[in-house]
Amino acid sequence: MDHRHLYKMKKINPLFILFLFCACVEHEFFFQVTPDGSYKVHYSAHGDKIDLLDHDFPIPSGVKWTIHSTMEQIEAESYDYTAHSSFKRNEKFPETFFTGDSIYLESLLKHPTEIIHSNWFFWETFVFNAKFKGRLMESKYPLIAHLKTSPDDPPKHWLKEGLAYLLSETLLQTPLDWNSRPIIMAELNNWIINDLQSVNDSILYEELDYYKNMGLDVIMQPAPPDLYSEMDSIFKSLEDELIISMDLDGDNFNYKLILPGVLQTTNADSLAGDTLLWSFELRDYMNEDYVMAAESIIDYPARQKAGIAFIILLGLLFIGIQIRKKRTN
Repeated sequence: MDHRHLYKMKKINPLFILFLFCACVEHEFFFQVTPDGSYKVHYSAHGDKIDLLDHDFPIPSGVKWTIHSTMEQIEAESYDYTAHSSFKRNEKFPETFFTGDSIYLESLLKHPTEIIHSNWFFWETFVFNAKFKGRLMESKYPLIAHLKTSPDDPPKHWLKEGLAYLLSETLLQTPLDWNSRPIIMAELNNWIINDLQSVNDSILYEELDYYKNMGLDVIMQPAPPDLYSEMDSIFKSLEDELIISMDLDGDNFNYKLILPGVLQTTNADSLAGDTLLWSFELRDYMNEDYVMAAESIIDYPARQKAGIAFIILLGLLFIGIQIRKKRTN
């Protein structure tokens, strides 16, 4: 049986925990919204080349973006990458910049952003809504979540927990017959308790592929062969999700925003002149969504006065017509 390998998960070595907690990449998005509702985006990143190019946070690329990069330099300690692009009024902003097919969409970090411009004639509104969707790490693998929030007190058996979750969730998502799932789940739980839990953490790291394949055999051998490919895909998707969540610990984000008009509401961390700023990292969206919001308004007092005058005039005309009708009758 040809199982996939935990090709990146092997990076998750307790011996290298300190590397996982380094701020490897600094990301910044700067949104500038114009009064006509169109907007420009400037993205910049600084960090290690490998971390800039991995898929935990794919960087903007493609013909829509104007790119400047120092990554062609040889043996630099860190690199810079910038991307500029313009968007039309109410044009959708990508929720991910990944354009390949090597990672399932469900595994990727989603960061949907919308800038909505509405013209009500008497005033115009500009609404900014963005979020980094929560990774739900605490509910899926609480020991790994603890590892991320308390690096000075790493829990034991977190790698076992991650592997056990991947196998159990793969089984739960596989469309098995109602009577076969509990039987296979019992076999998996028995293997986890009697075999996996007895393995020393350092040995598990060194022999991770071996134990992963052993666990996959436990859940796949009793299953119909026509489900092998689907089970393999489910495991790969869950595996990528975990790897991306772990790798995101080295990415820090700054979002900057300038809106036209007068600011009405925002949850920004700070305001410098007319620029709103949010700063966050993995722990801010490790479980729940990290939400950024702001709204501004441009008032047109002359239009409002003219509108009021027009309404009054219509009212007077209506009253005059009614009085004339009564006199006629």
